[in-house]
Amino acid sequence: MSGATLAKSTMRFGTTFGIAAVVLLGLGSFINRNFGVGDSLSGMPLLVVWETAPAAVLVSLIYLLLLVASVLLSAILITTSLVIRHSEASEQSMMNKAAASAAH
Repeated sequence: MSGATLAKSTMRFGTTFGIAAVVLLGLGSFINRNFGVGDSLSGMPLLVVWETAPAAVLVSLIYLLLLVASVLLSAILITTSLVIRHSEASEQSMMNKAAASAAH
């Protein structure tokens, strides 16, 4: 697999995770109020909430973990793609300079 192809697919996956993070962020209040720990339970200590509504705590925890994971994966993949592209551009520039100096 060439560097350009690898950079393109890495950027595509990073963008996909970024879009997923934005969607999760947009749906966060809906998910937490309807299925997770909503506003009424958020002021209570975690142990009390766990005893009254363990499923709601799990939904909120899974939502938070998915959001953080998708943001981190997006950032890592997009950064990796940019590093690959920069490396290829530097390599191409060095090869052009070497060819130009050999021609003179």
